[in-house]
Amino acid sequence: MAGRTVRFGFLLIGLIFVAAQAQAAKLYVTNMSENTLSIIEGAGKDPKSWKVTKTIPVGKMPHVPVLSPDGKRLYVTMAGSDEVWVFDPATNKVLKKISLGVKPTHIIFSPDASSAYVSLETSQELAIIDAATTSVVTKIPVGLEPHVPAASPDGKLIFIGGGPGNVVFVIDRQKAQVVDKIGPIPVPHVPLFSASGNTAYVTGRGSNDLTFIDVPTRKIIMRVDLGFNSHGLDLAPDGRQLFISSEAANLVGVFDTQSHTLTAKIPVGTFPHLVKLNRDGRFAFTTNMKANTVSVIDVGQKAVVATIKVGNGPGGIAILEQ
Repeated sequence: MAGRTVRFGFLLIGLIFVAAQAQAAKLYVTNMSENTLSIIEGAGKDPKSWKVTKTIPVGKMPHVPVLSPDGKRLYVTMAGSDEVWVFDPATNKVLKKISLGVKPTHIIFSPDASSAYVSLETSQELAIIDAATTSVVTKIPVGLEPHVPAASPDGKLIFIGGGPGNVVFVIDRQKAQVVDKIGPIPVPHVPLFSASGNTAYVTGRGSNDLTFIDVPTRKIIMRVDLGFNSHGLDLAPDGRQLFISSEAANLVGVFDTQSHTLTAKIPVGTFPHLVKLNRDGRFAFTTNMKANTVSVIDVGQKAVVATIKVGNGPGGIAILEQ
């Protein structure tokens, strides 16, 4: 609609997409191998017009960016300097550097936007940051190498893939402690809740399986052989299609959660780390760590429609919309 301002962003590692007035685009991409953020901008809906306009030096090994739900703050985990940096996305200026435990990797916001959850892989904790004060409230001991957290829609549970331990850790948010471990899942990586919160999907780097967990009982109820090793995971707005990135196969698979079948395989760049969709589900994005590119997938066409060159070792994707 002319004259109206709409903003889009990404929650999750490496990429943030913001749509503003006249459908302009702005993306922040973490380049883990060169300690920078690439800023991609484009005026229009056609991603072929988007390009890197600025590169900002940051801390060591920037892993995941995420926008606060109000779009006013950009958080980036610095896995190599044990910090989370808070930026003003309007100016790209650093507002605060939050010291954490060892090797913060992934960060998400709670459903009510009051807290940010940060996995601390080496110190084996989950840090909770108060979003209003940007201060650390507590650190919860987890277990071996907690990596990617996911919050249930009601905010009561946090699932974290614990790769080498072959389990998904279950944290009770109110109790602030681990209350269960679900497995075995060979090197579980990304957990994701269904819209209802009754099912959790988990990718695994140790097998070709996509694992289904019944959340109320915390039991594994199904494993589906995808035919490829899986890493990143996101759910389309319709709640039916899962988009799954495979670093080993250099593709994104589209999985139907009702028929439990793979409906498409979309070739992308080399070593796609994570995949995320924008809110209306028109585009999916992958950060291709060994190609130093971002692939833009048109979901309707199920094909890559643009490839954007970024820095060395781009991370994953985080989406926020307002």
